Amino acid sequence: MKINKDSNLYRIIICGLLSLFLLVPFADILGQDSLRQQEIVKKRYSLFAVPLIFFTPETRWGFGTAGIYTFRLKGERMESRPSKLQLGFLYTMNKQVLFYLPYQLFIGDESINIYGEVGYYLFSYKYFGIGNDTKKEAEETYDVDYPRFRINALKKVRPNLYLGLRYWMDDYNLVGLDSEGVLNNGNIPGSNSSFLSGAGLVLNYDSRDNLFFPSSGHYIETVLFANGKYLGSDFDFNKFYLDVRTYRAVKKSVFAFNFLTELTSGTAPFNQLAYIGGANKMRGIFEGRFKDNHLMVFQGEYRCPLFWRLKAALFASYGMVAADFGDFRPNHFKLSYGVGLRVLVNKKEKIHLRFDAGFGKKTNGFYVTIGEAF
Repeated sequence: MKINKDSNLYRIIICGLLSLFLLVPFADILGQDSLRQQEIVKKRYSLFAVPLIFFTPETRWGFGTAGIYTFRLKGERMESRPSKLQLGFLYTMNKQVLFYLPYQLFIGDESINIYGEVGYYLFSYKYFGIGNDTKKEAEETYDVDYPRFRINALKKVRPNLYLGLRYWMDDYNLVGLDSEGVLNNGNIPGSNSSFLSGAGLVLNYDSRDNLFFPSSGHYIETVLFANGKYLGSDFDFNKFYLDVRTYRAVKKSVFAFNFLTELTSGTAPFNQLAYIGGANKMRGIFEGRFKDNHLMVFQGEYRCPLFWRLKAALFASYGMVAADFGDFRPNHFKLSYGVGLRVLVNKKEKIHLRFDAGFGKKTNGFYVTIGEAF
């Protein structure tokens, strides 16, 4: 049987081969773990699970269940960083359904780091056009359903330094478009749905003292990533990502800083362009309100204890998107800022429930979620 490069069978084969290619280098290590070694004793795990009510400008009120399971395999040192699974099932007032399982596994005394996400989403998004100065009046809504599979498999090459491979797959199916919107004409890349399959190299430096609420150390992730038809993707484009985070404790308070940049070459679908806004990237601006080929964002946050399990946070962000790298100019950057409250819900792993109110020029947002923005 001849397999056409546009067929679903071809895409499935490519995805399967890429997944095997990523996991084969780690098969020897994973294979050495017997069922006995995988047993988890009481002191090696913690489980936090609650009914969840949350709010973001993109979803309005949402309801569901979420849980974080942290554990260490038998033989792992208790002072080593724990592996974690975070399972969520959510429904929002915008009739959005989210089923997701982010994961991070540390194996062999942190010599192997495997992380990613498996999920399925029935979601609605807002589209305002492309550029750093799009107008609110251009807003239109579109619905999409998509499965997601993401895996990063890294091996420690130096203390705190990991090198490895990434594979991401998303199958976007646009199921609802505004009949009078610009997406409905089919001229914008990705407006006729898109299957995305990409792979790349990841270099990760992580010296944080805690995964969920760091007070010292650094996190730097650099990624070279390619989507191509040779991987089964509908689009050919390349990405460069750089995510730098640093943390410094001053008495009982923490100063956190974050720099993000994302650069795109080739023809990316509109839903894969770099964007600002949302719960983690320039809070106070609607997620995806501004999107384009390139992104640059600076963020800072001050976190201090109040009393009992409560902490306060002050944050500010400064960033923009651009069609060309030369368009990044100080007078084009946008500012957002805000205040937050943290509630410690797991003392052992320092997991917090986060309440943030963010503000920008003629925009604002309120967020309730688990974990820090960065």
